[in-house]
Amino acid sequence: MTSRHMSKIAAAVVVILAAGLLLGGCSCVLTRIIDQASVTVRGLACANEMNEKAGEGYDVREARAKWLQALDAYNQGDYNRADQLIDETYAAMADMEKVAERVYYESSGGLTVSGLLFRPPEGSGPWPVIIVNHAGFGTAGDFSDVALLIRDRGYLVFNPDYRGSGMSEGSHEGAKGEVDDVIAAIDYLEAEGLIAGERIGMYGQSHGAAVAVLAAERDARIKAVVAEAGFYDAVGLYNNAVSSSDPTVKLLLDEFVPMAGGTPEQVPEEYAVRSAINYTASMQAATLLIHGELDPLCPVDQARRLYDALKADGKTVEIKIYPNEAHCVNDPAGRLEVWDLMFAWFEEYV
Repeated sequence: MTSRHMSKIAAAVVVILAAGLLLGGCSCVLTRIIDQASVTVRGLACANEMNEKAGEGYDVREARAKWLQALDAYNQGDYNRADQLIDETYAAMADMEKVAERVYYESSGGLTVSGLLFRPPEGSGPWPVIIVNHAGFGTAGDFSDVALLIRDRGYLVFNPDYRGSGMSEGSHEGAKGEVDDVIAAIDYLEAEGLIAGERIGMYGQSHGAAVAVLAAERDARIKAVVAEAGFYDAVGLYNNAVSSSDPTVKLLLDEFVPMAGGTPEQVPEEYAVRSAINYTASMQAATLLIHGELDPLCPVDQARRLYDALKADGKTVEIKIYPNEAHCVNDPAGRLEVWDLMFAWFEEYV
């Protein structure tokens, strides 16, 4: 759960608490509301500290697992259990290993951007490289668990903080300048002598998937892409948001339009440059598309149309649709399958 969502929960709890005090109802109900408010505040503080540690390059996998258990207990109304699990999360954070280093490099527009570099525990390089592009407008630390999964298979992994994210300068551009940032990351890693030849792959989710495909279409050094739940036609993304009644999708519209500088009618070129479907002829990377059939944010049609376009251009492309999933694959068995598909794809093409 994001900090934004947790903040909304906290605000809701305050309203409920106030109502309970005004009504002066059963004391056990009031006690439960107070417990809920306390756990909400502690959970938020714990999540923030954990995210900070992830951004500093620490291995937060155990802490995240405990926190997710706490969230599950919270959602079930077991606030005592949630509180206990928050204690266990803090205990896990007290004994964490630093597994990544933060690096800084220059990107377009004179911006200094940053990211987390995860070196394999064995050897001194160079290594095959996988770049992990985070979802939404989060940070490199959000996907540190994924980076470690990949690193443990012998890859050097780099998680970029695009412009406007984490420790990077600039503002979010909705899959425009962010593409420059991941290509500049390849330049940086290459200059440091860390890449084995041009053995480069890229994984991205949601916003990160759009960035990954656009970067691969521009840079032939990228040999393989695994893109999950991405948007590949910015006009289609806009039209879907306009017609949707989902408040989360509407929020996307409110965020994306200012980044693009207007609507598709007002600035068509800005939507074109953010649309990977326009540049399939230049794609050299083997591309695996993963998508949920029920995705309300980036409709599955986005992936199907990109697949058809790449296939028509004679490119190496496969698609995996999960019929019961929405935005990203969340079922545990499905999630494990996604990672297995990703590992196999990189093993074959990177």
